[in-house]
Amino acid sequence: MRDESPFIPDALSHRQLSQLLKTAQCSAPQSTNAADQQGGSDGPSLDPDLNRWATHTRRLLRQIAQEGDGAGEHRSPQQVMALGSFRTHLMLGLQALKAAQS
Repeated sequence: MRDESPFIPDALSHRQLSQLLKTAQCSAPQSTNAADQQGGSDGPSLDPDLNRWATHTRRLLRQIAQEGDGAGEHRSPQQVMALGSFRTHLMLGLQALKAAQS
């Protein structure tokens, strides 16, 4: 069975990311319809779910920050690195959400 999902690389260089951004900006459809700019009215709005996700994510990030150095006391170095990576991804997700909503 063939996987129909697009290929997602494990990593991107800054140059590749910049090129993707330029390509996306050039090929983005220009919408003048206010409903299209607000996400349309075809289905249920994602806004309540996204706001709830952002609230939970901020709460989780505060909890991780409050643990501070104590986060590594009963964890292996690999677990601490994974937690740091997870925290970074959560922060990037919040930044992406903010950019998508502006």
